[in-house]
Amino acid sequence: MTLVWWELKKILRRRLTKVLLGVCLALVVAESVALGFGNYGFGTAVASPTWEARTRIVQATRDAAAWHGPLTAETLLTARDDCRKRLTDAGDLSAPGAFVQGDILYLAAEVLTEEGRITWPDWPAQVTALEDETLTGLYTLWDSAVERDIQNRPEAWQPTLRALKARVQTPFVYDWVDGHYGELGMMDNLMFLVGLLLCAALAPVFCAEVRTRVYTISHCARYGRGRLAAAKAGAALLFAGGGFAALMGVFVAIQIVMFGARGLSASVQVAEFHCLLPLTLGQTEALLLLCGLVSCLAGAAITAVLSARMENEFPVLLCLFGVLVFLRALATGGLLRGVPDAVVQTLPFLTHLGDLTGNTMITLPGGQAVLIALYRLATQPLYLVVLLPLAWRAYVRRQVR
Repeated sequence: MTLVWWELKKILRRRLTKVLLGVCLALVVAESVALGFGNYGFGTAVASPTWEARTRIVQATRDAAAWHGPLTAETLLTARDDCRKRLTDAGDLSAPGAFVQGDILYLAAEVLTEEGRITWPDWPAQVTALEDETLTGLYTLWDSAVERDIQNRPEAWQPTLRALKARVQTPFVYDWVDGHYGELGMMDNLMFLVGLLLCAALAPVFCAEVRTRVYTISHCARYGRGRLAAAKAGAALLFAGGGFAALMGVFVAIQIVMFGARGLSASVQVAEFHCLLPLTLGQTEALLLLCGLVSCLAGAAITAVLSARMENEFPVLLCLFGVLVFLRALATGGLLRGVPDAVVQTLPFLTHLGDLTGNTMITLPGGQAVLIALYRLATQPLYLVVLLPLAWRAYVRRQVR
């Protein structure tokens, strides 16, 4: 462990590392803070990012406390009556006072529109005019809507999707979640940038000693080959994993400061009713962060093997950007059709919020379907298992010249 810590300190002391960590921190803080001043359905009169928008966010978060909990038939009817009174008084559901109640009805309106019970352009007036029986049957209508969505998916996916639907608990737990959901929607690109920069900081981990000719001495030392190579690989994983966890921890901390922690206990279906994950919004965010962490570690393994094979940082960075940026762009653009999907989907940093809320799955060669996010979590550790030993071997076998 002493060698590992020594190598970790070497990584942290490099100027490149300090610059890239500073850029990562700036990205994390700027993005999370900016979203805390956004307009989340407050109406066109509220500009963003402004203090007015921030004030409305604080008010919506505070007002939602009284409505937090199971979204029962009684809650729906109470929200409808409040909104009906606001509309009768020529009010606007986006204005303070009935904003949270309008948000509750917005969820109902999405389901009702899907089922053809109302039309979208004038949904507030139509929802508030509905009979009690229609509105209180929301979860029956939700079940019908998601079942139709399941039937439109590939046949191999349907049994797994129905099993997931059976585990979704109703009534949904409500809270105002638009701010949190906005943060989650930006996380995939942020995690990619943070992971890319952290991996770039690891470019010199092996090749710096070749470039500076230090390896001609260290290779002759007692622990200068095998143990040193293992320590470098371990330090690279510690830096990538620890750096990613710390930076995204800052992101989550600012998110909670901006929107509070209570909304994370709401059902994810409140934000996206088509989602069949039996999770809260906070659990969905944790799963997304876990996917990002595993991708970052896989990227660190790719960087390590490139660094061990090359003699300076520049070609390492070129190859790293080729794998993590170019191949990722081709995969997300659907331009790798000749490659089996089971291989393409192992690339790091492909998982995004839409994969989770959109119930995206992958069909394995045997016909079994699994959630694509879980498939990536299961397969990306293979980068570590395969590439880290190759990096160790390449560095140990490098001939002193």
